[in-house]
Amino acid sequence: MSMQTILLVDDEPAFQRLCGNWLASLGYIVKVAATAEQVHALLAENSFDLVLLDLALPPSFTPDEGLALLPAFAPVPVVVMTGHADRELALRAIGLGAWDFLPKPLDPDILRVVVDRALNKSRLERELAVWRARALPDDDSMGLIGISAELAELRSLIRRIAPTDVPVMITGPSGTGKELVARALHAQGKRAGKAFIAVHCGAIPAELFESELFGHCKGSFTGADRDRKGLIAAADGGTLFLDEVGEMPLPMQVKLLRFLQSGSFFPIGARAELRVDARIVAATNRDLAVMVEEKSFRDDLYYRLKGIQMRTLALADRAEDIALIAQAIAARSTPPKRLTAAAQEWLVSHAWPGNVRELQHCLQTAMALAGEMNEIVVDDLALACGEVASDAPVVDSGLLEEQVAALEKRLIVGALNDNQHNHTHAAKQLGISRVGLLNKMRRYGLR
Repeated sequence: MSMQTILLVDDEPAFQRLCGNWLASLGYIVKVAATAEQVHALLAENSFDLVLLDLALPPSFTPDEGLALLPAFAPVPVVVMTGHADRELALRAIGLGAWDFLPKPLDPDILRVVVDRALNKSRLERELAVWRARALPDDDSMGLIGISAELAELRSLIRRIAPTDVPVMITGPSGTGKELVARALHAQGKRAGKAFIAVHCGAIPAELFESELFGHCKGSFTGADRDRKGLIAAADGGTLFLDEVGEMPLPMQVKLLRFLQSGSFFPIGARAELRVDARIVAATNRDLAVMVEEKSFRDDLYYRLKGIQMRTLALADRAEDIALIAQAIAARSTPPKRLTAAAQEWLVSHAWPGNVRELQHCLQTAMALAGEMNEIVVDDLALACGEVASDAPVVDSGLLEEQVAALEKRLIVGALNDNQHNHTHAAKQLGISRVGLLNKMRRYGLR
């Protein structure tokens, strides 16, 4: 393994020698800069795994100038070094993308731990970049994120089946992306330029099902004040996706079967048949073969629909994809956020009974909790998932000051939730003033 390189930005020669020699003794290559010009020159000729940045430099290098450098280091992790009096400055740096901060004078043991964690983060993000590069060609066209062998097989099957019109049945647990697979089949096929119509069979009331699916003519029943085009007709030339088809009422199964056999149907109240050419893709989280035996699903419809069968796996069965999916979700937020290495480890070790849907909901809540901070940490995820953050890996807890801040943030969010975000009541529950609560919310980027 090649030696890792650290950029040390500090203007004190004695500190440069002391810190540089100590880091070199640990096996790192150290480059030193004391001005912005030297920083840019080194960045132009070198790649770094970590930056140690002192913001408290002389007037020729102002704190704002130091903060302005942070985007130039991305995506390399930056650890800010600052005096105790400049804590607010360090928090600003964290908000702008710095990974951590250390007060001066530095404790060598703490510096060793922080450097080790930051370099592990850098290594993990490089590995993720490699995984993304391997997955991107398929992700761009299919929207399926991951590197697992099971997902690779699913992509291969989609590529083979998409150009045909053979019916497809997608099975798998709830929240595993069955509709995403259906959309990939549509996008990869010859009908890509036409409509993709999704019918969520479990969400349509039985009494409205026929009208929704087949449409109706004006005056055909009470309340039918105009002609209405059904979902099947809307899918003409494209793809009709029957999601959770196992929830379809038995009377509608008969009518759907007739359409599948003939390619035509009568809208309610119509005297003329409509012909529709649509590819049929169905999905279910239920065992339709068992339902056929129980007489709750028609066998002739089952055999007509099943065609080629595909299966989506529970997230727990492809754990190597969890970090990639989470990173993609966080990157699509506004503004984009990233996950700490410890947060990714927590996600991978977590059980996801609700699969990708649950993961997405957890991350969306965690991003809201993170507020203006551009990183999602273990505490955000634990709180978003309704767990106690102390159950999170110790590696993410950091210094005592950070642990106290994380606990304070968690208590504030809890009090706000308990009081329907009423600031006065939440402050009373916490035993602080309303102004004090607002100041803390502003400090932690909470809205």
